[in-house]
Amino acid sequence: MKNDDIKHTDKNNQELEQQLVQQHYGLVVSQALSFLQDHKNNIDDCIQAGLIGLLKAIRKYDREKAKFSTFASVCIRNEILNWNRKENKKRKVKILYNNTLLEKAENAFYNLKDKIYEIEPDFLTDEQQVILRLKLENYTNKEIAEHLSCSKGSLSNKIHNLIRALKEANL
Repeated sequence: MKNDDIKHTDKNNQELEQQLVQQHYGLVVSQALSFLQDHKNNIDDCIQAGLIGLLKAIRKYDREKAKFSTFASVCIRNEILNWNRKENKKRKVKILYNNTLLEKAENAFYNLKDKIYEIEPDFLTDEQQVILRLKLENYTNKEIAEHLSCSKGSLSNKIHNLIRALKEANL
């Protein structure tokens, strides 16, 4: 092939790509809009990512495998998703912990726990009071069941009855 033929073919391919992009621009916009309903992103950025996906679809399309609009939709959606993942990585906020604030929260929690012990309901059975105390001290159901020598299923029923008794008392 001559150099002039290659330039002519490249120009025809570029014109064909432009024509296909213009014809399927609506597909890109609809994909971008459907994506924006689920996520908080800029519409222009989504459309740009979608156009990149459309160009990839145009260049990689094989007539024997699928319909173009179906193939293009998948390529567009994937490109928008990839762009969104990259953006989310950039947006991640580093959390700085304030130890004094955590200590205040812990102290408030323990003060609240002490107050709960002070106003522990009299109508609860001894077993229910033990369960309530152990739950407030963050014991797991497995640990509580071992302490009470019962199964986890049985403990679950006891906790359900405890919650019901507390709700009835507070109506």
